[in-house]
Amino acid sequence: MDAKKLGKKIKLARVELDLTQEGLASLIGSLQKNISLYERGSTLPTLDTLEKISKALKKPYSYFLDEI
Repeated sequence: MDAKKLGKKIKLARVELDLTQEGLASLIGSLQKNISLYERGSTLPTLDTLEKISKALKKPYSYFLDEI
């Protein structure tokens, strides 16, 4: 899984819902700095965290796993 591509998808889905990084972090029980790290491609979320992100952003889990 390419961290940068995944990060772009997370950011795009978050912006589509007009959510801030803080808002997404709150929805998944995480910290804003973690969302920032994911979106920049600096680190990958765990599969459990990615599942929470997909539910919060109303996207199928596969959306984040597919290539751009």
